[in-house]
Amino acid sequence: MHTLTLASILLLSAALTGLITGANATTGHPSHSIASSPFTCPAHFNSQFHCPAYNPQSSVTKRIKPSSSHTAQSLEPSPEVQPEPEASQEPQEPPRPASPWSRSPVCRRVGLNEFCAFTHSAFSAGQGISLITTPAKMLLLGSQPPLNESFSSTSSDSAAAAKEEAPLFQDIPIPGKGIGLVATQMIRAGRRVMAATPAVMVDDKAFRGLRREDLAILLGQAIVALPGEHRARFLNLSGSAVEETQLEKVYKIFSTNAFRTTVFGVGLGVDGKEGDKETDFQSTFTEVSRLNHDCSPNLGYYFDSATLSHKVYAVKDIFPGEELTVSYVDVLHPSSTRTTLLHKTWSFTCTCARCTAEPHLLAESDARVAQINQLRRELDDYSASATPEKAELLVTLYELEGVAVRIYEAYYRAALEWNGVGDAARATRYARLCLARGLVLRGPERPFVESMRGLVADPAGHWSWRFRVKDGLKREAEEGRK
Repeated sequence: MHTLTLASILLLSAALTGLITGANATTGHPSHSIASSPFTCPAHFNSQFHCPAYNPQSSVTKRIKPSSSHTAQSLEPSPEVQPEPEASQEPQEPPRPASPWSRSPVCRRVGLNEFCAFTHSAFSAGQGISLITTPAKMLLLGSQPPLNESFSSTSSDSAAAAKEEAPLFQDIPIPGKGIGLVATQMIRAGRRVMAATPAVMVDDKAFRGLRREDLAILLGQAIVALPGEHRARFLNLSGSAVEETQLEKVYKIFSTNAFRTTVFGVGLGVDGKEGDKETDFQSTFTEVSRLNHDCSPNLGYYFDSATLSHKVYAVKDIFPGEELTVSYVDVLHPSSTRTTLLHKTWSFTCTCARCTAEPHLLAESDARVAQINQLRRELDDYSASATPEKAELLVTLYELEGVAVRIYEAYYRAALEWNGVGDAARATRYARLCLARGLVLRGPERPFVESMRGLVADPAGHWSWRFRVKDGLKREAEEGRK
């Protein structure tokens, strides 16, 4: 990972300021359609400075400034007579390659922040990616992997390998749901089903702060700049039933299919301590967005910030012909809350097995959900008189409710409770189960993963070792003194 020095940041910020106040700082609506918008990286960045998100070879490389006595002719010596460099002369820096990033000709402002669309058409083996964010944030994004790398070799290798294997799924019409994904072969629990990079990512501040029409303009520019195949897949995603204009269609597709994704490290100051340590984006993935909803889904997923990819895993065995599903809402909401959220946000009524069960079965499901949430609160209150038996009950309720996508939460609490009474064997068992599910559903960087690894390595050295016993003895001693 390259580190930007303060001098580099100031120099590049000055360049961006000049660009922002120039032709690209358009504040009115464009007079051309999005289909004819040109996308070029300003020559200003391709020559003396970097285009936003271009990875500098060295942030401290010095450039040779011509002497004030040099004329224009002296800066370009004749090819027949090349001057010999003096021993003390600092070697000239080789010319930098053109930036892979293009910038939209139109930007939009929210307060002091100006948002533009940036596109890297060669990203992820030529699929391309577009980001809507500020130029300053693009500088930071582009100084870190994977956006400061071509990200083509590994992606193309993976793509080639995927072509050689039989496909795991195909997209077909699903009655009442539009296009969905259906398994073409047996998919065992724990197997990765896909790892897809986004078509477009929108800074959450732009998503929440821009007017709808302004965001639609930037989205239009972001999508039309993508390579044709990826652009076509985006435009083929489900949106609203009626779209009056191309921009309206793009906006509705994005808002319907976007996932919240967090990129870690972006926004850090020059010294690594200032600024935000993470940035939220709203992102649309053309493959992942094909997955329909189920309140007891057979897939789970997480966003891998290190590779900007959405990783999707099977949480239960999936048979050929079975639809692949994820949950759009919290599966531990009661049925009435899930129904309301789905209808309000995505305008459909859920027809999954949990939501369409007979009334007495639906009531039992809601009762289990209520008890799950009550047990979670009780187990998470380390001053309360929770027990390992209650944690075991929590695991059973998760299993009965069919929410395998969240089962790692119950395993985590069971591991802590058994360790809390000094039973290292049972604690290690549940810690292992938590890691097995948690790693594929939440990724390796989550705090609970580190905690469970520590417990497995040394149960007695973990903070939870016999904490229930110690707290119980302490409370008994305090009550005896009263």
